[in-house]
Amino acid sequence: MNQFRKLARFIVLFVLFGMLIVSFAFWGIGDMLRVDGRSSEVAHVGGTRVPLYGWVGGAPVYVTEVRDQFNRQLEAIQRQTGQRPEPEQALRFGLHIRALEEVIQRAVLDYAIQQFGLTVSDAEVQAAIARNPAFQGAGGSFDPLLFRNRLQQARVTEPQFVAETRREIAAGQLFAVVRADGLSPKSLRDDIFRLEGEKRQAETIYVPDAIVVDVPKPTAEQLNVYFEANKAKFQIPEYRAFSYVLLTVDDILPQVSVTADQVKQEYDARAGEFGTPEKRDIDQAMADSEAKAKAIIAAATAGKSLEDAAKDVLGSTDGVIKLGLLTKKDLPPGPLADGIFGLAVGIAPAPIQSPLGWHVVRVNKIEPGTSVPFDEIKDKLEKDMKAQQAPDLLIKLVTDFERVLTKTQSIKAAAEDLGLKVKTYENVDARGMDPSGKQVVIGPAAAELVQAAFATRESAESELLETPRGEFFVVRTDRVTPARIPALSEVEAKVADAWQTAERRKLAEEKVKAAVEKANAGTDLAVIAKDLGLELRTPKAVTRFETDAGNYLNQAVVQELFKLAPGKTQSVRTAEGSVIVRLQQVEAPDLAKDKDALDRFGKQLDTMMANDLMLELVAALRAKFGVTVDEAAFAAAFRPQQP
Repeated sequence: MNQFRKLARFIVLFVLFGMLIVSFAFWGIGDMLRVDGRSSEVAHVGGTRVPLYGWVGGAPVYVTEVRDQFNRQLEAIQRQTGQRPEPEQALRFGLHIRALEEVIQRAVLDYAIQQFGLTVSDAEVQAAIARNPAFQGAGGSFDPLLFRNRLQQARVTEPQFVAETRREIAAGQLFAVVRADGLSPKSLRDDIFRLEGEKRQAETIYVPDAIVVDVPKPTAEQLNVYFEANKAKFQIPEYRAFSYVLLTVDDILPQVSVTADQVKQEYDARAGEFGTPEKRDIDQAMADSEAKAKAIIAAATAGKSLEDAAKDVLGSTDGVIKLGLLTKKDLPPGPLADGIFGLAVGIAPAPIQSPLGWHVVRVNKIEPGTSVPFDEIKDKLEKDMKAQQAPDLLIKLVTDFERVLTKTQSIKAAAEDLGLKVKTYENVDARGMDPSGKQVVIGPAAAELVQAAFATRESAESELLETPRGEFFVVRTDRVTPARIPALSEVEAKVADAWQTAERRKLAEEKVKAAVEKANAGTDLAVIAKDLGLELRTPKAVTRFETDAGNYLNQAVVQELFKLAPGKTQSVRTAEGSVIVRLQQVEAPDLAKDKDALDRFGKQLDTMMANDLMLELVAALRAKFGVTVDEAAFAAAFRPQQP
């Protein structure tokens, strides 16, 4: 039921243009974004594919569109978090798949709009943009300069924004058949509201198994009976002894040599990375002609503030846009960035022209950049340079090892030939533990080594294997000790402990059962708690979606609480005890008193149901037209870039 509240938060526009993502399981994930110069297709909506000719009809989805959407996602994350994800990280999180799906979603909508003959005139688009409050000046009318400034700040071109606005209007026409108002039945609304709003007050007692302290030791007969019934619990697992050769980057690093001159050259080539770039606090006013821009500067130079000067010349109180602290890279490359970062503090003596118009710039503050001296960073640079070279040397060593291994068919002989170490483990189970329960297989590729050892037959060697972290290894399973059921004498102490734990739980549950029966027969729960030497608690009243773990109302106990009649008691088993819960009273919501909340919930429920219908319609359109993804082209577009 709680999903109604969660889903109702999403507005219709989000459903139309949001993340309708296909399961990531269908896709592979590359390592770095690579896009060649061509606008090749990665998907196609509708149409017919003719062999040797290509697609006839339908709508293409190009690599460049997916790339642009991928980059916009990275920029959005950077604006929200202050950090731009590295491409490898973004791909691991599947942002390239999300970008592809969003572009496909737009293509499906565009194709549906085209197929159904829905048109949006330029006048409709202009009117919609003019109505947008973000582009209205002080008088409430559309301000072209403010419009261009807002798009510049959002890194969106005017054609892109116009196209998105046109699509939004057309999609609104497409989905106009779904009207949210009054969509959910009143009876359904009321029933769900009652279910969500109902609260229950309870009393609780926690009865731990440890309340039973006088558990006797088992007799020989009891011990034998328990062991015979639970032999599988005491099975001694299979153990294996194995040898292995492991090759990692860390093994190669000592062999990598970097000279002092190479480190200094690397520092000089990357000097811009070491430190922080210069930042400038920038305000700007924009004019559509050089004359107006110069008039603003003249008025400001004569003593007026930039805001007043812009208002006088442009007739708008929103003429000055605060861009805030920026680095040079934050600005479009070219005359604007070069000009701003060549100014002193104050108002620029001359306007700067860019494709967006004429910029009147005020530099409020300059924060100089900093640099890290070579001596402070040379050790890190040397380490980084070695780390960059090590993988190539590792691949060469792996290639040589595989060649010798193929020739000798023995990891011991191949290791001796190349001066590598053969390491061994004696008697470890499938978790990498020894017979005492100690974790002994640790370090690089630990899990993969054990898995390979248990997948390789006795006296045989595995293939050369690679871990997801770039480690390489070969395993030889030297000995297999099969799993077995021990004799009782071998595990007698463990069996006795297990018997006592089970007996303690049984006796504790008998006490709980008796207490529940007394409570349901009319005995006050406070009296029962006192007799048990335990604490009675009165948690807060909760809905079926709330808990009060500090007073033993976890989700399982709450679920049982909402099954009880007032005054009735029940117990719920936990890991090491039981919770006795008694329902004191039910607090039902008053629909008349909560009319405003009920109306709001009804609108949320209407919206949720409308969203579901729209999702079904979008899915039906996608199925109707058909979407074909060229997985090879998509994988190639996100393949690591070759140097």
